[in-house]
Amino acid sequence: MFFNNHRKGSIRQWLFVGLVGVLWFDVGGADEGSFGPFTRDLSDTEWGYQLLLDPTGFAPTEEVERFEVRPGDCSRDGDRDDCADNRERSELTERARSRKPVTGPQWYRWQVYFPEDYEVIYPARVVHAQFSQQRLGTAWVFEIGATGVLWVGNRLDEKGSYQALIDEDSLRGQWHDVVVQVDWSNKNGSLMVWVDGVRKAQFRGRTCSSCRVYFSYGIAREQIVRFNQAYPGTALPTQVVYYTNMRRSRLVTGLKLSDEPSVALEGHESTPDPAASAEETVTKTEATTAETPAPTVVSETVDTPPVSESVPTQKPPTDTVSADDRP
Repeated sequence: MFFNNHRKGSIRQWLFVGLVGVLWFDVGGADEGSFGPFTRDLSDTEWGYQLLLDPTGFAPTEEVERFEVRPGDCSRDGDRDDCADNRERSELTERARSRKPVTGPQWYRWQVYFPEDYEVIYPARVVHAQFSQQRLGTAWVFEIGATGVLWVGNRLDEKGSYQALIDEDSLRGQWHDVVVQVDWSNKNGSLMVWVDGVRKAQFRGRTCSSCRVYFSYGIAREQIVRFNQAYPGTALPTQVVYYTNMRRSRLVTGLKLSDEPSVALEGHESTPDPAASAEETVTKTEATTAETPAPTVVSETVDTPPVSESVPTQKPPTDTVSADDRP
């Protein structure tokens, strides 16, 4: 299922659910899949996070999560100080974090919506989802670059390896379905990303170092001083982004939404839900038994559709991204 319905009319009236955020406030209203509770981290503004009825009219759920960052939305917590570090944010982060390294494959999925009035703030950076390692910082980021493209970036690589996920022309005004498969390893791992069912990025190699990985999403603005230097006297714009259906699973089938027979991903063969398949088999069997057998007709030639022995897969991108175009 893909969510590419564009918002062309006016946004309907919002109905806000009273969620006043405080530091490390548990958020339990959204569909969190197998993630468990998320918390607001270093963000305590009333407008920064809200759970509300879908204002776009096209979300796959009735309720969505709304993140907003305004100029000056920074906070402090112990030895962490976003204000001193030129950061502003409104994020949710996993509260329960493993004391042991995460190993092997994991699947992640979410839907995200950038409004039509979303503004790019390059040369400051805006991260909208990230995999971090405890005490070691960010390993992988999903961020907006100079040209308004959403990228996935490997921050374990000192040179900075980025691959484009959503072009600027397609970014705003529609819901995007993002699926990530990661084989967590400090040696031979892999990471693949699909957007709206199409494979957009693939990395092979080290995907973590300590591998004590946790996930955050929302809006995190970094290196704000670069924007101020590039546009002196210009205030940073307010940014808003919507999310829903945050999911994580060891198997791709665990990402399936209630109205999907399977998760359709280019180059990946999904297994239908066993319960649904069993029900369909029983229904077909009962229907066949109830019918009166028809006379058997033997034909010397039988027309059958061609059978494809293999599904073509998209090769990993080999293009190199110039420093000017990368986030």
